[in-house]
Amino acid sequence: MGHKVHIFLIALLLFSTIFSFLDPSDVQANRTVVVATDVLNVRETPDANATIISKVQRGESYPVVESQGEWLKIQITSSKTGWVASYLVTESSEGARSTASRSSDEANVQILTDDLRVRSGPGTNFSVVGFLHANATSVQYLEENENWVKVHSDGVEGWVAKEFVTILAKKKKEQQAETPEETEETGGQSATITTDGLNIRSEPSTQSEVLGSLSSGQQVEVLAIRGDWLNISYNGTVGWIHSDYANIIKSPSSTQNSGTPKVEATIKVAGLNVRNEPTLNGKVLEQLPEGTTVMIISERNNWCEIEYDNGKTGWIAGWFLEKSGVSSPPSSTSSDGTIVIVDDATNIRSAPSTDSKVILRADEGEEFSIVGLEDNWYKIKLQDGSEGYVAGWIVATKGNATSVKRAGAEQYLSNKVIVIDPGHGGRDVGAIGVQGTFEKDLTLRTSLLLQDKLKAAGATVYMTRMSDTSVPLQSRPQMANYHGADVFLSLHYDSIDDTSVTGTTTYYYGTTDKDLADSVHSSLVQFTNLRDREVRQENYLVLRESMQPSLLLELGYISNRGEEITILSGDFQERASTAIYQGLAQYFRGN
Repeated sequence: MGHKVHIFLIALLLFSTIFSFLDPSDVQANRTVVVATDVLNVRETPDANATIISKVQRGESYPVVESQGEWLKIQITSSKTGWVASYLVTESSEGARSTASRSSDEANVQILTDDLRVRSGPGTNFSVVGFLHANATSVQYLEENENWVKVHSDGVEGWVAKEFVTILAKKKKEQQAETPEETEETGGQSATITTDGLNIRSEPSTQSEVLGSLSSGQQVEVLAIRGDWLNISYNGTVGWIHSDYANIIKSPSSTQNSGTPKVEATIKVAGLNVRNEPTLNGKVLEQLPEGTTVMIISERNNWCEIEYDNGKTGWIAGWFLEKSGVSSPPSSTSSDGTIVIVDDATNIRSAPSTDSKVILRADEGEEFSIVGLEDNWYKIKLQDGSEGYVAGWIVATKGNATSVKRAGAEQYLSNKVIVIDPGHGGRDVGAIGVQGTFEKDLTLRTSLLLQDKLKAAGATVYMTRMSDTSVPLQSRPQMANYHGADVFLSLHYDSIDDTSVTGTTTYYYGTTDKDLADSVHSSLVQFTNLRDREVRQENYLVLRESMQPSLLLELGYISNRGEEITILSGDFQERASTAIYQGLAQYFRGN
């Protein structure tokens, strides 16, 4: 018996010893959160009145060590932990967002159709800012959501319908995995930073320690170059920055003086491609940021051969340049460029007014030379030699023509603060559809599409969750209160035992929210074509606890087989998010 007790005590001691070496953070080591507010207080204990031991910034990510109610304990440094409110961070996990953005330097986009419209935001309600063709090269991928892809090509940046493109990941060089990149020493070079908040890192890697940050316009000394990274020195700090966000200025010794008279010009769009020949099929040498000053060496068919960075040369599209000393012609006599009809049966009128006579109805794709510009109407030359007018905000332009943009819904949403609450999440799946659809997945899909639309309009958007995570019910309205939101929206999908019930319902709590409810609900009924179940007043916690204008939207019944199939479609998700967007714009327009 004594022998058995002895063995048991040894086993217990070994068991205790093994577990004493386990890091308690391993329990939740797979969880990472991203700070969702500008500056977040880290506290000593999980209490709003506890001592503040550190502050973290928006966008920074930290591993979660422990959770307690509405508080998360995060690992700030290798030796320091602290507590943050869970509703002021968002969970970041691999695959959290099915439409998560890929890095723009890892993918290009292949255009599958001619005259693909590029829009200012992810939706057909946004204005057309340009066109792309099937043979377009170097169309840069920026980000995507369920139905739209944001791209950049030759100074034009905007969103295109996902069904008409293919996203191509750039192939990594096998040598890079086998052979380390050589470091090229530089002599007498400096660089100008082209973006705000550029991190200086200890090593040429996005995973290395951040030593500091730089702002747009600051100049740094370039010590060496390794691949896409620059080894720099700034105010005593030596570290690495990514070359995509800096323009290298060569030493005066490398400047080439040809003696040929040159014209100075300034780039007037963001990110203009420099090519090796005057054509869109030319190889992209690099991109120049808006405001860069270049010297024009020669011109050919609306393309300009330029000299930049003290000796580099290349070709850029001339219609994106503003020549120094050359004043822009008066808008009433502008005649450089053409307009492209975007929609069939577009009215061409006898005068620059919607009250004037329609003299022609033009079809999509037709082009007309611009004679002048009057009160945001293009004066154009018709096929028979006569002249007419077309509203500038309903057509696209080619060439060096002034774009006309009449403010749409975005003018009412710009600078508004919106908090979107995708209902349920994590273990709380919400309603379950006839086919097994989880409500939590649908609410996140709609919310992400809505988020992108609102951000494109200039709104500041906060999400109570960005992935399939659990968020305490009380934390959802608290986020709206914390950010002083102009509107708080909680998105849901309904279910009931009676499978014949269908439709969309909008709920509000306070009488002051009735106008908001009416605007959004009216838009939902119009865009989704679902049965109108009206606006109703209810005492729901997420509405009652919010001090901001708030709504709870039930966007359809997944307990009805037919409605569930409709709701699952990308088309419905697009229409529902557009409806909420337009409803919010209508509300802000009148308030």
